[in-house]
Amino acid sequence: MHEELVDALVQSKNEAADDLLLEGLRVGVEVEQSVVLAALLQRKTVRGLSGVVQGYDGLPSKLQTYILTNIKSLHHALRECGRSDRPELRQASMRLIAMSRQCKLAYVLTENLHDTDETLGKTAAEAIVALARWVSTSIHLLQRQYKQAPEHPVVTPAVEISTEQGAQTPAQAPEEAPIDFAALYRDVIDQRPEIESVVARALDVHRGKYSQDLLRAALLLCDSPQSKTLAILQTTKHGGQSPMVRRLQQPPEAEHVEAFLLGATHGQLRSHFGSIFAHIDELPVLDALLRRTHWLKDYNLQLCMHQVNRGTWLQEGELLRDIARREPGEVCKIGNWLAVSGMHDLMQDERLTVLAQKAAGDVGGRLRLLRIAMLRKKPSSVQFLRNMLTDADERFMRMAAREIVRRRPPDFENMLLQLMISAPASVRRVVSRALGHSGFENYWDRFDGLDRPTRKHAGKAMLKLLPDAAQRLGRRLISGPVEQRLKALQMTQELGLAEALREAIVGLTSHAHPKVRSKAISVLGELPSAGVELLVERIVSDADSRVRANAIEVLENRRDPQLIPLLFERARNATNRERANAIKALSKMRVGNVGPVLQAMLQDQRAEHRISAMWALKQMGWWKLLHDVGRIAKQDTNIRVRRYAVGVLKNVAEMVQASKGVG
Repeated sequence: MHEELVDALVQSKNEAADDLLLEGLRVGVEVEQSVVLAALLQRKTVRGLSGVVQGYDGLPSKLQTYILTNIKSLHHALRECGRSDRPELRQASMRLIAMSRQCKLAYVLTENLHDTDETLGKTAAEAIVALARWVSTSIHLLQRQYKQAPEHPVVTPAVEISTEQGAQTPAQAPEEAPIDFAALYRDVIDQRPEIESVVARALDVHRGKYSQDLLRAALLLCDSPQSKTLAILQTTKHGGQSPMVRRLQQPPEAEHVEAFLLGATHGQLRSHFGSIFAHIDELPVLDALLRRTHWLKDYNLQLCMHQVNRGTWLQEGELLRDIARREPGEVCKIGNWLAVSGMHDLMQDERLTVLAQKAAGDVGGRLRLLRIAMLRKKPSSVQFLRNMLTDADERFMRMAAREIVRRRPPDFENMLLQLMISAPASVRRVVSRALGHSGFENYWDRFDGLDRPTRKHAGKAMLKLLPDAAQRLGRRLISGPVEQRLKALQMTQELGLAEALREAIVGLTSHAHPKVRSKAISVLGELPSAGVELLVERIVSDADSRVRANAIEVLENRRDPQLIPLLFERARNATNRERANAIKALSKMRVGNVGPVLQAMLQDQRAEHRISAMWALKQMGWWKLLHDVGRIAKQDTNIRVRRYAVGVLKNVAEMVQASKGVG
């Protein structure tokens, strides 16, 4: 029943059948729409196909693709719709002509271009430009693809007619169908004269507000000497000649480069060709121009350098192909163009590296490239110079190292330090002289910001590079402000230079500032050769209690029996820090029971002594007196002491809990 109804509508000569099918196309689901669309295309009536043109935008994408594939069946309907009294139908027709790329119907667009309705004129102009752009880009794309891989055809989806329940409906063909390059190219070439003639004729007679759109379309088609729009430049009294001349006397857009170059072959525009380069600011335009003028291939490097001061070089693949056909000495001349091209310095370094690899056997050529990189401004990239540090020629390595030192890029010290391992002796001398002062200053400035393992590793590397680093550090010990001397002492201690700088450190034990004396005592205490007498003298005679306490802590590791009376004396009658350090030292030396001394300190009337006693108890692990700490936490009259005692108890509890967890 369904098939018979559709067949009856197809065979009917009544216009009501078209109306019924169009209603089904408008309100039906996709399956029903596909059946109705096949019936309308089979009827081939202007009324029915005009409805298809008008409702094209509302159809599913699958059906739209089917219509574009069978667009030639709608040619007469598109022509009639383009001349209809209904503006919306004319607009739909022009949009579909441009979308389906039917240049043979371009005359329909020119008829609407001259209409008084601005909406129709705008749509027609946009469609003409779209067709011109499609012709231009398609020809270039097909030519390029065919040259690169003619044996690999393009694969694209196709649309075919399949029969479902006895009716012809649009259906998806196999996913991949090869397309013949030659057939595609012939199709575009066959349609090109139509759009060229339409554009040339419209540009001649049209005087409306869309003249610039027509001029854009004409320039798009000026990509070959046989172009009909290019002939406008030689056609006297052509209405589009003056606008084209004026436009070609200005910097071109990227899509109009071919027209610009072809137009420059004519006498009227040749005088403007050279001077116009100074006004081109768009990098894609310059790139397209330079790729097509063949200055480099014609060995006119000086012409390129003087006429072009901005732009980008050829793509890397094209550059490699151009290099492949040149001699090494000739290749390096390309570097002169790179230096004035205006491209980013990182891109220049990449190209210069490629050129240097090609000229590996040409000493003069590599020297030319190195000088080009050295003549650039100071903030420029040094990647090429860095690559030259591994050159086979020792002279080039020295030149690159000196230039890197002059420019001082970020992290240049690490860059040059790598040369100290395998570089020739002359290069190592250059690096050593350059980094002698700057290397030490850099390490000095960054010392405080580095963690201890990192700065120790960096300091060891600095000492290998700089033989006089110890002397430089010694000068910081004996002169300068207090902060500098403390930093120098810390650096001496971490780098293990105390023995080499012993005299300077001993002198600091008598410095006027107590912090310097205390730090000097700590550094000297790590030296086995340091005498106990000096430390004892500091304990007995120094006026600052922190220095005396620090000296006692240094004596802790000596375990000298002659120190026991002094330590016991300090454990009973001294400042809080001295007493705590002395008790801890006696406990480590295991010279008797220090419990009574520690308990006496816990019961001292002075709050700071009780706090220091609890610190010593925690350091020694003397938990026999923990009940005294608990008593202090509950009954002490000083809140600071009670808080410290609570902290000790909490710490002990955490230790016990952790030990149970481990067990």
